[in-house]
Amino acid sequence: MIRNPQSAIRNPQSAIRNPQSAIECVKFATASLAAAGMMGMPPAHAVDGTITINGEITDQTCKINGNVPPAHIHVLLPKISTSALKAKGDTAGATPFLIRLTECPDALNGNIKAYFEPGSTTDYATGNLVAYTTAQAVAMAASIPNPLPATAFGNVQIQLANPNGSTITLGLDHQNQQAQEVPLTANGANKEATLRYLARYVKSGDGNIKAGKLVTYVQYSIVYP
Repeated sequence: MIRNPQSAIRNPQSAIRNPQSAIECVKFATASLAAAGMMGMPPAHAVDGTITINGEITDQTCKINGNVPPAHIHVLLPKISTSALKAKGDTAGATPFLIRLTECPDALNGNIKAYFEPGSTTDYATGNLVAYTTAQAVAMAASIPNPLPATAFGNVQIQLANPNGSTITLGLDHQNQQAQEVPLTANGANKEATLRYLARYVKSGDGNIKAGKLVTYVQYSIVYP
């Protein structure tokens, strides 16, 4: 037990006459320094794993719908009845849209496809696009608005699909999204391909559907071979 370490520090002669007190003083000082050092140490923590991310960027690209990217697309779905979507999961109004790739370098070989990017309009639970109530049809947009419209359209979302009707599941990586890929074909000194997809209404809830206009957005990238 430390009897009076401060007294020993102030009076070294007393410490010499009382070696036990001097020893206790040293112990006290050492313990104090150790405690101060521990207080200054960063907290220890453990990690649960490491994520390794690989990628590749190419300068061997195509024109999209006759334009150097970015190329924006406007899809206008037909006006349908509220009764066209009766049960959850029903779809209607499937509308084709094209992504035509031209002037692709001859060095490109293999299949090519679109990747529909995850974003603020993605519903990760359904794999569809959240639809938003709008007062009027929206012209072709150059980006996803920020902020988005305030109100989601009740019980209806927009679903993307392949020409055979199979669903493209948004919110997944490009390998699991299941967007159709097509081969590049020669056209003179270059290559080309036409990507065909569908957009359609899908009933996303069990409740009734109210009439009204809706809008949504999705960004895309071309996945090169």
